[in-house]
Amino acid sequence: MATFTEGESRVLLDSIAVLEQLNSPFTAVVKSRTKDLETLAQIVERAPSPNTDLFNHSEGRTFDSLVHKLSSQGLSHVVNLPTKAVLGHGFIVSKLHLFGMLLKLLKSHEELEVCRERIEREYHDLLFTLMAEDLYTALINEQDIDEPWAKKAVHELIMMWDRRTSDYLEQFAYAIRELWQARHTVVPVLGTLLGTMEVMRLNGLLSPVWSDFLTHLFSAEGFANALEEFIFDLDYEEIVELRQRMREENLNLVSREQAWVLLEKEQGAENVNAALELYRSYMRRQQNAKARRIRASVGPKRSLEEYFVIYLLSFGEK
Repeated sequence: MATFTEGESRVLLDSIAVLEQLNSPFTAVVKSRTKDLETLAQIVERAPSPNTDLFNHSEGRTFDSLVHKLSSQGLSHVVNLPTKAVLGHGFIVSKLHLFGMLLKLLKSHEELEVCRERIEREYHDLLFTLMAEDLYTALINEQDIDEPWAKKAVHELIMMWDRRTSDYLEQFAYAIRELWQARHTVVPVLGTLLGTMEVMRLNGLLSPVWSDFLTHLFSAEGFANALEEFIFDLDYEEIVELRQRMREENLNLVSREQAWVLLEKEQGAENVNAALELYRSYMRRQQNAKARRIRASVGPKRSLEEYFVIYLLSFGEK
């Protein structure tokens, strides 16, 4: 198992060279964490594959039996996860923290600016790797085991555990990042059409995959609400409350800023790290959707990102 990709290795070497020229005390820190990751990569490599049956049971372990086990027992408890999955996840998180440290060093080491774009790109790629693993995990449950995309989700998750990659990872990361960036180029106006106006405006800024995605899944239960949550960065429950207040004050349309005022919410400082901002937004929406499924309450039971992965598994090309 390679510790770093070619791109990661190059930007690490260049960053270390800059820190050495500055005689920065962080040079030793970056080098030390790099060596720690190399050691961890060797441990991950030695961990048994999830497809391996160490005890050579007579019935053996097959892909189908692994699918059934993961779907029926669930993945919410760490004791149900293969060692390689846990170690590999920690490995990616550790790499993310290393590149996150380089991002922080940019503030105090101006000479590192020549590496900024590449550091950010590697950080973003690692973050999307974690998001993809989270999404595959969220899609695997007993209720959906008979869905046509379920076995593909298990296959991709096992591949991530084994190789820390997925057939759909690059396409997923590019498309989700594109939508998030486009979301910031339009001024959201919330009315009564579940963001239809914004979807039409965004569509002109996006690649054809999004038009195809909307065509296939727009009628799916909860999809329109999940899309609206993504566009306006508000929870479904907040949007319901907002529409009630709009009716009380005879408002037909409100901007995102007006919405926050009506809801008496404080807008946090805008995060310059768009990928991290997206990841935090996804985690909040995904956890809320999971809670609604458990409580059987009204509102979207999946995040928009989950719907998109289902689309890729069902209609996308590797």
